[in-house]
Amino acid sequence: MTGLLRGKLKAFLLIGTMFALMAAIACQGDRGAAGAAGVPGLPGNPGAPGAPGEPGISGEPGAPGLPGNPGNPGNPGNLGARGPQGPEGPAGAAGKDGADGTTKVAGIVVFDASGPSTGAAEVTGGNASITIIGGGFAKEERVAVSAKKNGFDVLLTGDEGARDSRSSLKANANGAFTITVDLNGWPVGGVFTLSAAGDQGNRANTAFILVDKVGG
Repeated sequence: MTGLLRGKLKAFLLIGTMFALMAAIACQGDRGAAGAAGVPGLPGNPGAPGAPGEPGISGEPGAPGLPGNPGNPGNPGNLGARGPQGPEGPAGAAGKDGADGTTKVAGIVVFDASGPSTGAAEVTGGNASITIIGGGFAKEERVAVSAKKNGFDVLLTGDEGARDSRSSLKANANGAFTITVDLNGWPVGGVFTLSAAGDQGNRANTAFILVDKVGG
């Protein structure tokens, strides 16, 4: 009996639902026009920044490359042809005439003042005396006589250190002179140059030696 009632109730509900749907369909009108677009919403908040990434691992530097081979030397260039010889330059100006050479040559001789020996004088007790004879000078020409000792000229006429023009010795009317000179402290065995210079250009040179003893 209960089962029959349940079946009838289900059938009744099903029929009622169908009628309600049909009524709803019959009452639906035409679709209305679309409404205006709504106002856009506000933008959202920015997201939080992400965590930084891990640094990358740097690569190892590469090995340096090997130097290249040197290039071959270039071929030598050919020599250019020799150019023609240039014209000869003009002759230079003639030089000035040189000074005339002198022919004023006089002569001197040295004797030992104590004897007739020529060119040598005897030293006694560290002292020696020589006689000098000169010729070939001009009349009354002033003459300076000097001897070279230890590389320096020692004036034997006039004041020591005087020049030709101050020498006290003059040639006579025959162009000759004679003078005796004491040589104190001059070394035995030394050979010395003797010079006579006149103030008119005449010159003469000779040599003498000092020895312990002259003759036998």
